[in-house]
Amino acid sequence: MRKIIKAVCAVSVCALMLLTGCSNNAAPDKSKPTEYRLVKSSEAGNSGDVTLNAGDTYAVISIKDYGDITVKLYPDIAPYAVYNFTELAKAGSYNGKYFHRIIEGFMAQGGSATNTGAGGDSFEGGNFKCEVNTSMRHYYGAFCMASAGGNQSDQFYIVNNKDSQTSLKDLYKQNIEGSEQQAKLMDMYLQMIDKNDASMKAYYDAYALQKQFYVDYNKGAQAMLDTVTDAVISAYEKKGGSPVLDGGYTVFGQTVEGFDVLDAISACEKVDDGNGNISRPATDIIIDKVEVFVK
Repeated sequence: MRKIIKAVCAVSVCALMLLTGCSNNAAPDKSKPTEYRLVKSSEAGNSGDVTLNAGDTYAVISIKDYGDITVKLYPDIAPYAVYNFTELAKAGSYNGKYFHRIIEGFMAQGGSATNTGAGGDSFEGGNFKCEVNTSMRHYYGAFCMASAGGNQSDQFYIVNNKDSQTSLKDLYKQNIEGSEQQAKLMDMYLQMIDKNDASMKAYYDAYALQKQFYVDYNKGAQAMLDTVTDAVISAYEKKGGSPVLDGGYTVFGQTVEGFDVLDAISACEKVDDGNGNISRPATDIIIDKVEVFVK
């Protein structure tokens, strides 16, 4: 069963996301998301030119030996993700943490409590679910919550793919079909397990989590397809990005400064992460501090 689970998790790159200064960012009115949240929106979000304006919340991620990355945050669009990130930053939780997983042409992931991608809790403990909004997409520089089967805690990632993205609608259609097939596959595995057998409970729960992830991802991909605009298509063609992730993960910010720093850490030498993936920086890329401000 362990081999089966490993193989299933490897089917989708997305599933492998498994893994301060002053701020007036108050806790969102809504409680911690316990279920996937999807909002279809006509807002501009992170399409077009994203700039910092008076009243905007933003984070400065200082990386040792590299410099700063400044990210505009969107508390109105992803309230809990922004709250969780800013509170962890104010508590100093990201100080000294690494960018432990970097895939050039995809994303750079960091903030893990263990610097390995394992473990970690949200600011209030445990995990929370995705807040997906169709106005926030995975353009180059998008700032996002990493997740394990839809469960989010402390880790984040920044999209580092600058390649122009075309045939966007076809890609979303492929995501819809692929996620539906994966959900059916998880369901098949669930039917093979006796859920009343205590020794199999961990396997059953793992498959159930993955099934729900793909069910949610399917809804998100469909929503992304339904709301594609000329502005979105143009943004992906001009900015680049990783639209394969749209609909399955929380995008709660957008890089506005420090793209050269993002490019530099993305181009670092990488070694095996211990699981056969060449994604671990050969030399530790350390986050000195994360500060959050209101302009």
